[in-house]
Formats: sequence, C-alpha cells, structure tokens
Amino acid sequence: MRVLIVPITDTETELADMVAEGLREEGIAADVAHGASDDADLLLKTAREYDVLIIERDAPALAAGRTRDLLAESPTRILLIEAAGCRQSPVRADARLSRPYTYPELLTQVLALGVAGGHKVAT
Repeated sequence: MRVLIVPITDTETELADMVAEGLREEGIAADVAHGASDDADLLLKTAREYDVLIIERDAPALAAGRTRDLLAESPTRILLIEAAGCRQSPVRADARLSRPYTYPELLTQVLALGVAGGHKVAT
C-alpha cells in the first residue's frame, strides 16, 4: 500500500514527516508531498500514484472545483483531516478524522482504507 501525506503548511511538514516514518515502520510505503497543498496540478498528478491520500480539508488545492471533481473520480482513497465540529466538506472523503487526533487513530483509518481498497500491509 502506498500513502501520500499532504501537509497544509510548512509548520506541519515536520509532523507529516514523522507520520510518514511511523507508517513506514508499519510496513506502509509513505511519502510527503511538499507543495501539493497549494498546487492543484501537483496534487492531482501525485495522488493518482497512491492508494491513500491524507490531506487537510482546508488545503488550498482542494478549493478548485476541478480538483474536487477529479479526486471524486479517482480510485485513490481519501482520508480528510478536519477541525472538530466543522461543516461537511465538498471534497469526497472515504474517511474523516477530526483534530485533535492521535497517531493510533490515524493509523487505524489508513489501514482500514487500505484493506477496503484491497491492499495488504506487511506485518
């Protein structure tokens, strides 16, 4: 299974790198897409290469209707990170995780999305 993490700000890049490292320790191929939060074309190009996309609901790239439409048609499973109590996002999400969340909660969601997509994880 391949996972792409899209941090929304530079301050979250370090956190995204730590999450990616944790996923790798679980046997999941994980990458961090620096800059994809702001660039709809980069997001669309890279997301297609992955089984699961972890992205913030408020990522600027998701504001583009074209991006939302193409992600809606993509086979990539989407884990959308949202602020607690926020309204439903117009972005298709296969799973949602509200802030604050713990790493075990995120891992559980990623594994469930991977299994639902027919992917096996090394143990």
